[in-house]
Amino acid sequence: MKIYEIETLKTLTVNDLKRESAVTALEQVDLKEVMNMISSGKYASFDEVSIDENTPDELLQKFSKEHLHTDDEVRYFLSGNSVFDVRSASDVWIRIEVGERDFITVPKKLYHRYFAPDKKAKALRLFTGTDGWVPVYREKL
Repeated sequence: MKIYEIETLKTLTVNDLKRESAVTALEQVDLKEVMNMISSGKYASFDEVSIDENTPDELLQKFSKEHLHTDDEVRYFLSGNSVFDVRSASDVWIRIEVGERDFITVPKKLYHRYFAPDKKAKALRLFTGTDGWVPVYREKL
C-alpha cells in the first residue's frame, strides 16, 4: 500500500491517513480475519466485485467522479491494484494505492473517487446495511 498527498507527493503513513481523513487502511489482512468480521455480525452483507478488460469504461468513469456515500465503503482486495483518492480534513487529495490483501474503510460522507488503472481488480465489498452504496456526486460550485 502506498499513501501520499497528490499535489506534494508527500508520503503518509496509515496513521497519518486516519488522522487526516478518518480512512482506515490495513495491509496484508488475512481473508479469514475478514470472514470473521462478517460472521460476527459487524457487516450485514457482502459481495464480490471484479473489474477486468470487459468492464465498460462508462462504469469505471462513474466511480472516478468525486462522490460520497451515506454508508461506509468497506473493501477487501483479493487481487489486482486499485486507487482511492480521498479528501482530507483540509480538502487536500490523498491517494491510496491498494493491492492484494489490503483492507480499506472510507467513512460515510467523505468525498472520494476510485480508479482501477490496469482494469484488473477483484474485491469483497462489505456492507453495514442491505441497501448497498448509492453515490452522491459533488456538485461543482
